[in-house]
Amino acid sequence: MIRPGNTLIEMLITLALLGIIASAATLAIRRTTPPSPSDPMTIIADSIDAVLKSGSPATLQFMIHDRPATATLNPDGSIVADSALHIDRFTGRTNRDRTNAR
Repeated sequence: MIRPGNTLIEMLITLALLGIIASAATLAIRRTTPPSPSDPMTIIADSIDAVLKSGSPATLQFMIHDRPATATLNPDGSIVADSALHIDRFTGRTNRDRTNAR
């Protein structure tokens, strides 16, 4: 006759495996470095909330590799930026991954 349920050994093994996975995930999260506050993408992300709340566009100017670059944040959430910033106009996300993959 087979009894339904879990044995104590099965539960201990499961808890040990979950502990190992949790410790590895915690170490991986601690190793990530936050982006620099002077990074253009950080400045754009911080500024887009203010633009959406105010309803008026804002133009930001940056220096990238000693060359000026601009980004205009529109109240509809779209971002028009120089190609040096690698920003998709409609999503506001960087498309550096796509350009580096080619």
